[in-house]
Amino acid sequence: MKPLRLIFAALVFAPPLFAQNESGVSLTIRFADGTSRFHVGEIIPIELSFKASIPGTYDMEMRNYDRSGRLNIEAFHVTPPGRDPLERYYSTGAFMGGGLGGARELSSDPQVMREDLNEWVAVDKPGHYSLYVTSGRVARRTASKAEPIELRSNDLEFDVVAADAAWQQQTLSSAIATLNMGSSTEAEKAAALRVLRFLDTPASVHELVFRLGTRGDRSGWNEIAGLAASRYQKLVVQELEQQMSGPDIALTNDYLYILGKQKLQLDHDPLPPYPQKDAEQQKIWSERIEAREKELKALQDSLYEKTAMLVASKRGEATAQTVQTLLLRPSNGHSDAKPLAGLPPGEVAAAFLNLTQDQQWNLLMSFWERLKDPAMSVPLEKVARQPNMSHQMLRDLALRRLYDLDPSEATPIILEEIQHPHLENGIFTVKGETLGLLPNETLPQFDQMLAARIEEKNSRTRSLDAQLIGRYSTKEILPKVKSVFESAGGGWDCVSEDGFVVYFLRVDVNYGVKRLEKKPPTGCMTNALRAITKMQLWTEVEPAIIARLNDADLNWARQAAETLAKYGSKQAEKALWDRLRKFHEQWSGRGNELSMRPGLRSDANEAIGFQFGLVEAIGKAPAWLLTDDEITELENMTLGQERDNVKQWHWKSTVNVNVSFAGDQIISSMNQYTATDVSSLKAKLAQYPSGTKLWLNIFGSPEHVASVHATITDIAAEHGFELAQPEPVN
Repeated sequence: MKPLRLIFAALVFAPPLFAQNESGVSLTIRFADGTSRFHVGEIIPIELSFKASIPGTYDMEMRNYDRSGRLNIEAFHVTPPGRDPLERYYSTGAFMGGGLGGARELSSDPQVMREDLNEWVAVDKPGHYSLYVTSGRVARRTASKAEPIELRSNDLEFDVVAADAAWQQQTLSSAIATLNMGSSTEAEKAAALRVLRFLDTPASVHELVFRLGTRGDRSGWNEIAGLAASRYQKLVVQELEQQMSGPDIALTNDYLYILGKQKLQLDHDPLPPYPQKDAEQQKIWSERIEAREKELKALQDSLYEKTAMLVASKRGEATAQTVQTLLLRPSNGHSDAKPLAGLPPGEVAAAFLNLTQDQQWNLLMSFWERLKDPAMSVPLEKVARQPNMSHQMLRDLALRRLYDLDPSEATPIILEEIQHPHLENGIFTVKGETLGLLPNETLPQFDQMLAARIEEKNSRTRSLDAQLIGRYSTKEILPKVKSVFESAGGGWDCVSEDGFVVYFLRVDVNYGVKRLEKKPPTGCMTNALRAITKMQLWTEVEPAIIARLNDADLNWARQAAETLAKYGSKQAEKALWDRLRKFHEQWSGRGNELSMRPGLRSDANEAIGFQFGLVEAIGKAPAWLLTDDEITELENMTLGQERDNVKQWHWKSTVNVNVSFAGDQIISSMNQYTATDVSSLKAKLAQYPSGTKLWLNIFGSPEHVASVHATITDIAAEHGFELAQPEPVN
């Protein structure tokens, strides 16, 4: 299985097993092929047989793989001891475990599993050996839980003999022939790769490197594990470096990762075991692990840079896969170079289109700055225009990125999408917000078409059409839109109503305001709420939203509170406090009921949700700042588990200001408050009293850090703040 690697260091400990003397369950092992004599480097297959003599008592975990590449549910005990072939591989980097599995009741009918001893123990020397296995697959049922037990198998003895050159060559040739044979099944090829993995000769190392570089889209775990476990580590690095420039060798993420990892291990001795009981030594051990992780990152960076220079020497599928590797390069923060620079535009386009839709979406979502190159306009247009889309968000994102890159290329597609929206499983694959990106104030050519579509009783596009009408339609179709809107008797979904109200506010403002007064907007009517604030009409509708705080439907009341938190005035703050006092009086004698637990009554569940929205609204609104005394009052009036959250909001003098960046967007926090742009950050900081100390933690590119730091410095000078940390963090 392909390992999922994380870049930071971590330790993963298996859950403890409890040794048991169980007479009702057993584990028996035998050599699967009936022989007990093996060559050095030959696969040693072990058959594990589990059975229970007492029915309905024991369950067995059936999983036989792990996403890290290893399932540590069995231990293989060999005397004299061999080496753990992958010990060093797992000593640096973190590996995500888990995998599909499930428990099955054990009976007198044996459950048989096969494992290769070589996976766990490399027996590199000829000799006579003994083996037993311990397993944690089995658990005993009890009245309250499943109690894990450890089973010990019987003992086996076996002999390992030296492998002569003739046997090694025959084994190697047979495996290569199977891999090269067009008629071989995938299972046969996988078995042949395991033969190469465990053979561990200079010739098999050469072949594993070649196979890793030409593996296509299948998992390369056998190649990776074989190279990581080899006794010939200098040769492994040498082969990986030499074959790296081969025209048919694809430089995949796996290829670069194992090369960097093995180079690192050649330069360092293995770390000692983790010091379980010595805190000082634990700190030293962790620092050494962290240092090695940083060194591994630097090695990987240099390999990616070399890969970019080698693209021109590749051909065919190797070119496409190598470019794909650069596209999917793990992020390395603001210092991450753009790998598209200098790459053939046609290869970039082809590599992107060769990715899965999930990979395409991830790149466009998380690494757009890396991809923002004119070469991407062709693949983005193809993605946006393709007729069928299994990923329901990809078309929308591709069209947005294309518009960002080249509005002239995206505009015809947007216009076509307005005329003929794509639906997959009844869901629009392009959002109304994306179709609203055009600079046009109106698109009169679509008036009658949109009016006709919303008049259709069973229209599948009505919610989208309502948004498009809100964005682009003229006053020409107002009578038709009013007629359709009123015919529903207020039964519109939130998104559709949002579109209609935006339209009314544009072409018949009095009618739009009356609609909002009659039915106050909820939090999901974002465009209508933005419109009334932009038109300076918020005071017209705020009283109706405040009144809804007392709605019998606590869900509506919570949405009113959240809306007031986002847009409300100081008058809204007072109304929110008044509503919280009323809620507190209602529940003060039953505060212990406002905690999530099994069997919770529906009224208590609704009350918990309402109180959460109400308290968050008071505590986190951008329009006002709570003093520490007010936080104390809020804490005293908050009931149940939510009170613990409010306790964390207390502050005295120093305020931690944390700022990071997602692209050009700011992500900042001060106490419980957040801001997503410079203006909202300035507005919130300006509410703090003179003399407040600001402790700055700013992370990002030097340009971003310098800009935000200068802004906060200006605010501090203007309002009498003290910068507790005068220099920004890079």
